[in-house]
Amino acid sequence: MDERLEKSLLYDFYGELLSEHQKEVYIAYIFDDMSYSEIAEEFGCSRQAAFDLVRRTTRKLEAYEARLGLVGRFVEAKDKLELLTSEIEEVRALIKDKKADDIELIDKKLLDISVGAGEIFDFL
Repeated sequence: MDERLEKSLLYDFYGELLSEHQKEVYIAYIFDDMSYSEIAEEFGCSRQAAFDLVRRTTRKLEAYEARLGLVGRFVEAKDKLELLTSEIEEVRALIKDKKADDIELIDKKLLDISVGAGEIFDFL
């Protein structure tokens, strides 16, 4: 996963656990794509202080993820949902093109889809 995407997901899931100052600086770094120098100028601190705060905040968010695993479970469910969506599209194509004269093939695919959907709902 892209590092910036991972950091934004961490913030989305655990950002409310940060202090207001940590949130503001992290948003400036991740979402506003500000450099450490720009953050230092914006918040009236040194470049090193901006770097340290972003690094500490990132570690804090990663620690929450290590304990709770919400981002990992979300990504896993999203991947399973994408797989199920593609399988549903395959079944639709089989039915539409009438390539599936064998009803057992469609039944098997639908069973696979329902099992996969059950795994996602177990996650939620």
